[in-house]
Amino acid sequence: MRTGRCSLFRVGSLAYALPAMVGKSPVILLVEDESDLREVIEAALADEGCQVVSATDGDRALALLSEGQRPALVLLDFIMPRMHGWAFLERLRSDPTFHHVPVVSISALAETHPAVTAVLRKPFELTSLIETVRRFTCAP
Repeated sequence: MRTGRCSLFRVGSLAYALPAMVGKSPVILLVEDESDLREVIEAALADEGCQVVSATDGDRALALLSEGQRPALVLLDFIMPRMHGWAFLERLRSDPTFHHVPVVSISALAETHPAVTAVLRKPFELTSLIETVRRFTCAP
């Protein structure tokens, strides 16, 4: 149910309030180098009313952010060419503009990172992806 506002969510000892997405399509930054998976995720999230901006590696994702993209959520693979997910995450968290943007790991790796808000381990069900995106963007 769309209520017009979001609840606080906690990550460790930190609490974050996400803006309501009523009347807006949340922008999701998808950082994934596997083209088939990227296309499936893009289509599934578009069907849910999200705007998806995609990058094939961390370098391209940082370029999109520097060009003015302001995502409500980042879906991040960790094993990628050029700039891997750990380096991207370090740069993202060091920028005050993006410090509090939730990051969901979409990786086959079992390990996690303290700056990751949630983990979807590959292979994952699209329903799990959509539920996770809804949880962090307040999408319907």
